[in-house]
Amino acid sequence: MQFKTLSIIKQLESVMREHWDHEALTDWGNNATYKYGDIAVRVCYMHMLFKSLGIKPGDKVAICDKNSSNWAIAMLAVLTYRAVAVPLLPDYSKMQLKMLCEHCDAKFMIAHHRLANLWPDGDCPMYMLDVEDLLAMTPSALTDQVEEKAFAMFAEHYPKGYKKEHLHYEAEQPDDLMILSYTSGSTGNPKGVMLPWRSLQSNMEFAFGALPNDGSMNMFLILPMAHMFGFAFDFLYGILTGSHLHILTKVPAPKILLKAFEEVKPDIFLCVPLVMEKIINNRVLPLLRTRKMEILMKVPGVRQLICRKIRKQLYQALGGRAYEVIMGGAALSKEVEKVLHMIKFPYTIGYGMTECGPIITFSDWKEHRPGSCGKAAVNMEVKILSDDPQNEPGEIVAKGANKMLGYYKNPEATEETIDTEGWLHTGDLGVMDKDGFIYIRGRKKNMLLGSNGQNVYPEEAEDQVVSYSVFDECVVVKREDKLVGLVYASDNTLQTLGLRREELDLDSICKEVNQHLPNYCQLAKLEQRDQEFEKTPKKSIRRFLYK
Repeated sequence: MQFKTLSIIKQLESVMREHWDHEALTDWGNNATYKYGDIAVRVCYMHMLFKSLGIKPGDKVAICDKNSSNWAIAMLAVLTYRAVAVPLLPDYSKMQLKMLCEHCDAKFMIAHHRLANLWPDGDCPMYMLDVEDLLAMTPSALTDQVEEKAFAMFAEHYPKGYKKEHLHYEAEQPDDLMILSYTSGSTGNPKGVMLPWRSLQSNMEFAFGALPNDGSMNMFLILPMAHMFGFAFDFLYGILTGSHLHILTKVPAPKILLKAFEEVKPDIFLCVPLVMEKIINNRVLPLLRTRKMEILMKVPGVRQLICRKIRKQLYQALGGRAYEVIMGGAALSKEVEKVLHMIKFPYTIGYGMTECGPIITFSDWKEHRPGSCGKAAVNMEVKILSDDPQNEPGEIVAKGANKMLGYYKNPEATEETIDTEGWLHTGDLGVMDKDGFIYIRGRKKNMLLGSNGQNVYPEEAEDQVVSYSVFDECVVVKREDKLVGLVYASDNTLQTLGLRREELDLDSICKEVNQHLPNYCQLAKLEQRDQEFEKTPKKSIRRFLYK
C-alpha cells in the first residue's frame, strides 16, 4: 500500500469504502467494536451536527477525553469536515483545560461529562457535548434542539440508511492548519503547535515506507491519542492502513497489558521506553543478576542459548507477532537497551517532537544502532550545530515538510524556535556519526555548568544512577556548584530485591555510581524520595518542579 498520491482525507474515504465491513475500532476492556462502515455513518451524522451549529471548515473543534473508540470517531469527523482539531490531554487540570479552550478559540468542544462545569452557567464560549451522547445517534440520547435538528437532517438525507456509495469528502489543502496540538508542558506552560496537513501527510508517507501496511494488521494502542506520537503512528496510520485498532481503556497495569498482548497479538507496538523498562526490570534483569546466571553467561555456547530463550519469552509476552517494538518520547535506559541488543530483540527508537508532527529521525530495527535514535526521516533534513558534530555535542536542528507553521498566538516563541533559514531548533543536544545516525546527549535547557567549566548533561548521570543502583528514577540538579541526585525506588522494585526504603545506604550507592561517571559529572550525594516524580502524559519528568 502506498501513500503518495492521495490526500489524507481521500485516503480515509478510500479506506472506509474498501473496508466497510471490516472491524476498525475495539475498546479493549469492554469489547465495544465498530466497523469502518459504522464509523462512516457516525462521521456523517457529526457533519450534520457541525452544519447545524454553523461550524465551517477551518473552525477549531476541541476534543478532550481518554482513549476510546468514541474519541477516534469524533476526531475522524473533525478531520474529514476539514475543521481544525484541537486534541486536549485529559490529564490536564480543569483550570488548564479552561485556559486552553479559551486560548485556542474553539467553536465546539467534544468532551467527557466531567468537564461540563468548566464554566459557570451561561459563560461557556462554545458548544459542548458529551462524546458518548454525541455518538449514540438515538433520539433518546438527544437533549438539545440542535442535536434533534442534526438527527432529523440525517434521517431526511438518508431515509434508507447511509451506504458506502454515499461516501465523499472534500480534499484538504496541504498548507491549511490541520491540528492545533498543545505541548505537554514538561518545561512549563504548554504552547499551541500549529501543524498543517502537509506535516501529517509527510509523516504518513514516512510510515507507509518504513512500517508494515498490508491492510490486515492488529494494533494495540496504549499511547495517548491526543499526543502526536500516539495520534500519528498508532491512530492515524492504523486507520489509513485499514487496520483493526484495539484501544486500551483500562489502567495499563502489567497483568492487564500481558493479557491484552495475548489476545490482540499486535503486528506493531508503539510505547514510551518506560513500558519496556518495567518489563525488563521486572522479568529479565533479576534473572540475569543471579550468581548462577552470571557464570553461565560467560560460556559462549550457553550464553547464546540463554539469550535465545529470553528473546522468545519476551517476544511471546508481547503477543508473538510484532514486526518490531517502536519506542519514542523519552530516552531508553542504557542497561535496558544493552539487554535488548544482547538478546537481538526487534526494537527501535525514534526521535521527534510535536513541532514536527512528530517524526524527525528513525531507523528500522535491523539497522538500529544502540544509543542512537536513527537517521533523518523521509522529507526531513537534520544537522548538528557544532564545529565537530561527530564528537562535540551541539543543538539538533531540523527542516522539511514535517515542520510546524509556528506557535498559535505566540510569534515570539516561533521566532525563537524557527530561524531565518527555516531550521527548527529542537532544544536537544546530540552528535551525528559518519553515517548520519543521531545520538542524543541531553536537553539544552537542562545542561549544567560544572565547577571546572565543563558542560554537564544531567541525563548522563541519571542514566548511570538507574543502571548501577536500585532506583527507578533520578533527576540531577545543581546546588551551590555541586550535583545532587534526587532518586526514587518503587515499592515493587524494593519488594523484588527484598529491600526496605529506610535500609538503603545512599552514600555507598553514590560512591558506586560515581565510579561509572567522569570526574566532571560526579554526584555530591543522593536524596531519596518516597514518591515518583511528576510526569507529563508522555511520561517525561517535569524537571522544572525540582531543585
